Order: sequence, then structure tokens, then C-alpha cells
Amino acid sequence: MERRTFLTGAAGALATIAGCVGSAPETPDDGPAATDTPTPTPAAPTIIARSLEPRQDCEQPGSATVSTDGTTVTVDGCIVGKNGCMVASLASATYDADADELGVRVATRDESDEDEMCTQQLVERGYTVTVEFDGGLPGTTTVTHDGVDGEQQVARSRTGE
Repeated sequence: MERRTFLTGAAGALATIAGCVGSAPETPDDGPAATDTPTPTPAAPTIIARSLEPRQDCEQPGSATVSTDGTTVTVDGCIVGKNGCMVASLASATYDADADELGVRVATRDESDEDEMCTQQLVERGYTVTVEFDGGLPGTTTVTHDGVDGEQQVARSRTGE
């Protein structure tokens, strides 16, 4: 008998709440909903490789030219060393994302042995610096020489256009 009372009560309760459990009425669609998701900013260029190759020819001492090809920045330059044992070396090649600028610094370094004598004359050392990027090119490239005349900016070029 208690089972019948329980089943009768349960059926009545279900009938009472049956209209409350349905889905909400449909509302008209006013188009796509606005989102708070910002548009992603493109990633800044990233240096993936850098190198310096010495060159024999060196036409204009204390100068450099900047060129681009695809995702590569190339600097051809001529730095002056204080004696015959000095060679061109890549001191740094860094990308500043805030300024969107590649900074290339070429220096001279002594490559002589301890007991080696060096000619005591100024020498011109040609070089080619290659910097490869992923994600585009920098907006500008600045080239600095740190040679016999100290540190001097020798080139500045717009590269990311």
C-alpha cells in the first residue's frame, strides 16, 4: 500500500514540474555576438642564424651597405684595423623588438700568436655579415664598426618594407 501512495505522489510531483524543465523559448538572432578576444598581434621577427665571412675586396674603408633577400639581411662592409694581425669579427647581431631594429656590430680582433710580429700599418678588412630571420624582417638595420677609430655608426637602412 505504501508503494501505491509513493507512486501516486511521485506522478503528481512530476506532472507539477513538467513545464519548468523544458528548454527556454528561442529568441531572435541579432547576428554574431561580440567577443572580448583581441586580434592576435603578429609575432616579432626572430634571429635564427648569424655569421660573418671575411672578404678580400674592400673598396671604401669605414663603410657598410645593407641589403635584404627574403628573410635574410646582408651587410657588406669594410672595417679598418690597427695592424696587420687584425681581422674583422662579428661582435654582435641583436634584434630589439620594441624598436623593430637589427643592430649589427663589427669589430676587429687580434688573431696573432704570442710570438708573432704584426705589420704596424692600418689594414682594411672586408666582410659580409648574414643574419637570417623567422617571422619577417626588422624595420631598420643599424651597422656599427668598432675598429681603429673607435665605435662609429657606419650605416642605417630601412629593411622591413
